Amino acid sequence: MKNILSSIFLIITCFSFSQEKNNEFEKSIKTLYNKAISVAFKDQDSGYFYLQKSIALSKQKKHWQYAMDAYFESYNIAFHYNNLHKKKIILKSIDSLYNKQEHYFNKLDNTLKYKNHINYYYGFYFFRLNNYDTSKKYFQNIIDDTENQDSETLKKNKTFLSVAYSYIAKMNADEGKLSESSSLYQKNIRLLKKIDSTNKSSIFYNYNLLAEVLKKEKKHTASNAYFLKSLAYHISKNSPNSIMSSSFNISKNYIELSKIDSAKYYLNIAKKHLNKNHLYNTTYHELNAQIYSQESNYSKAILELNKALYFYKNYATTAKNKNQNLGLAYTNIGELQQKFNKPNLALNNFNTAIQFFKNDSIKSSINNIHLLKTLKLKANTLNNIGDFKKTIATVDYASSILDELKPSFKNNNDKLFLIENAFPLFEYGINAAYQLNIKSKKNNYIEKAFLYTEKSKSVLLLEALLNSKATEYANIPIKILEEEEILKNEITSLEKKINSNKNETLEDELFNLKIKHRKFVEKLETDYKNYYNLKYNFQAITLNETKKMLNNNEQLISYFFGENALYTISVSRNNNQLIKTSLNSNIKSDIELTYRMLSNPKSNLNQLKNRLKTLHKNTIAPISLMHKNLIIIPDGLLNYIPFATLIDNNSKYLIENHTVSYINSATLLKQLQSKQINNHNLLAFAPSFSNNNSLLPLPNNKKEADNCLNYFKGSALKNENATLTKFNTESPKYSILHLATHAVFNDYNPEYSFLAFSENPGKENLLYTKDLYNLKLNADLVTLSACESGIGELKRGEGLMSLARGFYFSGAKSIASTLWKINDASATNLMDNFYLNLSKGSTKNSALQKAQVNFINNNRDNALNHPYYWAGFIISGNIVALNTTNYWLWFGIATALALLLLLYLKRKN
Repeated sequence: MKNILSSIFLIITCFSFSQEKNNEFEKSIKTLYNKAISVAFKDQDSGYFYLQKSIALSKQKKHWQYAMDAYFESYNIAFHYNNLHKKKIILKSIDSLYNKQEHYFNKLDNTLKYKNHINYYYGFYFFRLNNYDTSKKYFQNIIDDTENQDSETLKKNKTFLSVAYSYIAKMNADEGKLSESSSLYQKNIRLLKKIDSTNKSSIFYNYNLLAEVLKKEKKHTASNAYFLKSLAYHISKNSPNSIMSSSFNISKNYIELSKIDSAKYYLNIAKKHLNKNHLYNTTYHELNAQIYSQESNYSKAILELNKALYFYKNYATTAKNKNQNLGLAYTNIGELQQKFNKPNLALNNFNTAIQFFKNDSIKSSINNIHLLKTLKLKANTLNNIGDFKKTIATVDYASSILDELKPSFKNNNDKLFLIENAFPLFEYGINAAYQLNIKSKKNNYIEKAFLYTEKSKSVLLLEALLNSKATEYANIPIKILEEEEILKNEITSLEKKINSNKNETLEDELFNLKIKHRKFVEKLETDYKNYYNLKYNFQAITLNETKKMLNNNEQLISYFFGENALYTISVSRNNNQLIKTSLNSNIKSDIELTYRMLSNPKSNLNQLKNRLKTLHKNTIAPISLMHKNLIIIPDGLLNYIPFATLIDNNSKYLIENHTVSYINSATLLKQLQSKQINNHNLLAFAPSFSNNNSLLPLPNNKKEADNCLNYFKGSALKNENATLTKFNTESPKYSILHLATHAVFNDYNPEYSFLAFSENPGKENLLYTKDLYNLKLNADLVTLSACESGIGELKRGEGLMSLARGFYFSGAKSIASTLWKINDASATNLMDNFYLNLSKGSTKNSALQKAQVNFINNNRDNALNHPYYWAGFIISGNIVALNTTNYWLWFGIATALALLLLLYLKRKN
């Protein structure tokens, strides 16, 4: 990383000595300084010698700031020579001087300069050691001390502040925390434009770093848009290092875009500025190797990678972490050999790389990120050659590294990125377990495969539920918890404002609030160890624990949608099965087409049934033993398919013989089973929408809401009473929530999908997914009788990022939602029967099954028999029966008593 801070040696002349003495002293200091600078870059020891004399003279005269400046310049010389030992000694001297004379430095007009210098040097020192956690603390000190200063002080320290943001962002990017990194770079760019708009070099430097984040996010075209602008600027300034850096990155992006001619062009631009001893030689050889690899020229590609390795071994002695660089070099060689089907050579190099990474004494997060990648490549290679036991061992080791990394990822998008990158690792492990299970028939391999599927699913959702449990059981004072709730609500409010109207002032305010919240949570995790342990030290549920959780008539079916195969794990009390089904190249388009046909009432029913039979054949038919009640854990595109519609060999829909419910993972189901319920009362919402509104009227939603109250105690808020304000204030008081309204899915930004309520002048009427994260419900059942409430962006492992899923964050125990734009009239019919069945004591899955089968039977001979009309509703979560005052039961008892009374009177007569 380019050293933005140049060598600084400031002569300060505002002391109370006589002018004559002061001039004589300064003259001596200047002479020693000039001698030090003139010789330092030829002979570092001579530079240190003259600066040490300057330090001794300054201490003698008690001019402590001059002594400190000489220490700073000594550090700059040590930095130039990458003399780590010397830097460590100088830092101790700096620390000692500042601590002894802190009162003196605090009285100086430029006291902040000294504090920032010290924090910068420590931050940079630990950055070079790859000790990112410690480095970030020092750079954060600069931000905390500087950003709220008056405008004049801020301008004097702007370089320190900008550099601190850049380094923290850079470290986050290295660790794969790309959302956090991007946010910091954008904040830094806004800062520079505000207080130093003429400093184009720093602004373009940050654009370059932002482009690196986009590159890591695989947004190569957007990344190059920034890099190309930066390159033009750096060429105009004739900055060789910056020209090379931009050109290499542009070339890398073009390689990923398979535009090899463009990649070669920019690689040659970089080469023109490259001397034979520059560390960038390694980058040049590595990019050349990637080009040759794309051209299927193994011999030239391996030659280039060996040149890079040779350079690291023999010339890159000043590199910040030689072990890490060598580890990466061997990983690159192994990856190339794996691609060209040389598995044994690849494994040798992966093992060598792993040893270099293991030699990292700091156990840094960046080192673990590289180690995780290498282990993933190794597991794939072992899988390919059939060494499945070693594959399992490698995946287990990698999984432990992943568990170490997770707590340091605070941003949800970054957590998703981490899990998505680890997803292939679990697939290798599941495949290895499947192959070993065929040979040995031992349940322990099915247990292993089940564990891998559980570790790959619903990490964010589980963490949110565990966080809620942690705050409940960690004995954190209510006042502190309320403070966090206020912060979270302020963040959500600002995000919604920015979503509708981009504003740099608001973006800065949001950035500061998020930093404040992050520090708040980190302090909670430090002060309340129980909170940290409950939040992070949880284990995925085991196969045996899952079996004990199931009833005798229940069967859990967990899917893992891999790149080349669909893995199915069937679990019941007395049986388990692991199945692998090969996927053809058209599987994704077939599932997408099936979903489109299901959600379109005009699609050809016979063609649709044929597709549903094929899906049944691939997902359900291979399971040898089927129980009555099925709990489905879908994965990948299977999240879009209602399994109730799958058709068996007898041309029966699955729902006709089985109940079907859904859950994101067995671990999540266990968490939901431990939740408490409240008063079993129902609250229904049926908003009104006028014709001049963008949302059309729902003619049957009032009837639907009223019908619910035929079976449960409670209230129905309709028309102008069905407001968002009423929802926020009243819904936490009820055990059952029914929302008969519009849901609108935002495919560009799923967190801004919303449920609509009646308009309320001067107040919001849209409940966004993002709002649900701050809502506290205690609902045993939430029914979203709204269009597409169960649809959202598909994220690997997490499933559909839908409105329905958002209600789990709010505390809901189970959710009835929809997979497409449902028909208003059929929804009313289905919901009436659903609540009737619930009131009779049916479990939630059974209640929905009976309602759907009843609908099918009543409409076999008309157009309503199309699955569009009845299959859109699904039930997920904990499906136990509602504890309720059952009107139908009391009616039955009353009728029986009346009959008995009549019979008694008749006999008496």
